Amino acid sequence: MGTCELCGADNVSTYKTSTSGARVDACNRCIDRLGLTKPTPTPNRMTSVKTSTQNRTFAPNTMLNSDKELAPDFHKRIQQGRKAKGWDQREFARRMNERLNIVQRTENGNRPTDALIKKIEKVLDVELFIEPTASNSRHTSTTGGRNMTIGDAYDELFSRRE
Repeated sequence: MGTCELCGADNVSTYKTSTSGARVDACNRCIDRLGLTKPTPTPNRMTSVKTSTQNRTFAPNTMLNSDKELAPDFHKRIQQGRKAKGWDQREFARRMNERLNIVQRTENGNRPTDALIKKIEKVLDVELFIEPTASNSRHTSTTGGRNMTIGDAYDELFSRRE
């Protein structure tokens, strides 16, 4: 059960679908109403991870209570810090005791875990968490007690064309 990103309905079965080039979770009603394709159900996001002998618990996300955010160019900072030390990716991975593909994915821009970010900061002596910057965004709301959904934006867009 999830929340439909088009109409805002809570606790409904949602499906990953594409609309206007964006991947969204949508309920059956919106998929039928907008004529979207209905792929497989979205897996429950609150699944527990189990190994064959034990339950794994994950460390709390340090970014939830932090006043800093990950720099948008974190991967470039990592790459520059590694090159400044004269290390190739293999040597960097060895010094961090991580797999080479983790280093490669991180330098390609895939966000690593918070624990790995802290480890990288320590090994390379670089700063990856920065003060948050103000974003250029607008907040809109509709009359009533709920926030605007993508479905509301669709309706508004199509009503302007008529």
